[in-house]
Amino acid sequence: MDIVKALLKVFFGLLLMLVGIFFYGYYKWWDSFLILLKGSIPAVVILIGLVFLLVGFSDMKSD
Repeated sequence: MDIVKALLKVFFGLLLMLVGIFFYGYYKWWDSFLILLKGSIPAVVILIGLVFLLVGFSDMKSD
């Protein structure tokens, strides 16, 4: 049963990649994607920093 779940994940991943390639080729959204990616980097860095802070406080509290 685990092999079926693994194959389903692989199939779903390939399907998503094909859909992404289709949208890239058909709609030419690459410039918009890069703008979105550049804009999301600071938010991701802030969230990662918040996670590290919470983990650090959790470790200090447990000691």
